[in-house]
Amino acid sequence: MRSILFYIPAEIAGAPVFGVGLLLAAWLLVAVLGGLWLARRPGGAREAAGFVPLVLIIAAVIVFLLPGMVERDASGRLLGVPIRGFGVMLMLATVAGVGLAARRAWQAGIDPDAIYSLAFVMFVAGIVGARIFYLIEYGHEFICRTPQGGIDLAATVRAMLNVTQGGLVVYGSVLAAVPAGIWFCRRRGLPVLQVGDVIAPGMVLGLAVGRIGCFLNGCCFGGVCPTASYAVSFPPGSPPYVYQQQAGWQSGVWLEEAEGRVKVAYVAPASAAAEAGVAAGQTVAAVNGSPVGSLSEARARVAEGGPAYELRTAEGQTLRWVAVAAPARSVPIHPAQLYAAIDAGLLALVLWLYFPLRRRDGEVFALMLTLHPISRFFLEMIRSDEPGQFGTELTISQWLSLGLISAAAVLWWYVEHTPRSTGRGS
Repeated sequence: MRSILFYIPAEIAGAPVFGVGLLLAAWLLVAVLGGLWLARRPGGAREAAGFVPLVLIIAAVIVFLLPGMVERDASGRLLGVPIRGFGVMLMLATVAGVGLAARRAWQAGIDPDAIYSLAFVMFVAGIVGARIFYLIEYGHEFICRTPQGGIDLAATVRAMLNVTQGGLVVYGSVLAAVPAGIWFCRRRGLPVLQVGDVIAPGMVLGLAVGRIGCFLNGCCFGGVCPTASYAVSFPPGSPPYVYQQQAGWQSGVWLEEAEGRVKVAYVAPASAAAEAGVAAGQTVAAVNGSPVGSLSEARARVAEGGPAYELRTAEGQTLRWVAVAAPARSVPIHPAQLYAAIDAGLLALVLWLYFPLRRRDGEVFALMLTLHPISRFFLEMIRSDEPGQFGTELTISQWLSLGLISAAAVLWWYVEHTPRSTGRGS
């Protein structure tokens, strides 16, 4: 995990970088020079005018949003704006996905410039949709309070808009980006199904790169697998560590259910619990003097206790220890983010190779809409960061996977009833 790669300094030679400062001046200079260069081309003035909203949006971000992202260390010294691994990988995902789509568009006889414009529309819509979907699920976590206990509106808005720390739901992006892409294609007179085939491999490649960002950030993590050689652990403050801490991991003991009984699944190495004789495989009968009948009850009692703990096993042992310090790392877990990255990368390759074999426009996009939800449904089984929904054990992503598979069936029917493709590309 490497959530923060480096910091952009808040000041250079005493001059502010963010707000009304050096970065704004540099951006406006680049925008003016770029506009003058475009204006010299035939029809360039109109093209330059089309970029004015983007220039103003970025300027507003520099002036109003970035100053609130400046961080300080414990002593109050300015560190600057953090450049996070998730944000960098999101940028690389966009570049990789758009580049691949532009390459395929050129091969298929579509103007790559149209793909660049389409990518901008879908990217903005996708980020908004992904963030809204995440806020619907976890919006309460972004509410910032004033010292008096009220809601700090400005800080809350900044927290909700700060997507560089993660907090994007892939399916939310799809649900927003695809309709935006269809709208753009119809407005520009582009063939929707053919364009869908062109961009499908790039979309999945972008997902593969983005999942590496999830790994750097620690979000979208998998379930506990302490004995697996490929398992990974995360440091304190990371999403997996915080999640496990809420289930009693500060004790140095991780409990799971096996064969209908609560058992010790993992003990932090060299911890007070390990020195007291707590070991993986022991069956738990009572925690802190109270009998436990379920895993949730046992974890709740461990989480509520401390720093002194008592565990009574079904074999009659009573083990006591004092957890002076929390474990240095989380319980080893599945690197679910890397599983998803590999899955998406392989799917991108399949879609790329299938493109010249397609019989009708829309088949490549339909194949993506079929295969990705299936793999996502099964990948969700090894993740532990989302609860079941609608009274079932299925997560919201699994429910959406089922919905997308149904949509894929409709799309396949529609595609099979359209004329065969006249230009296959290569």
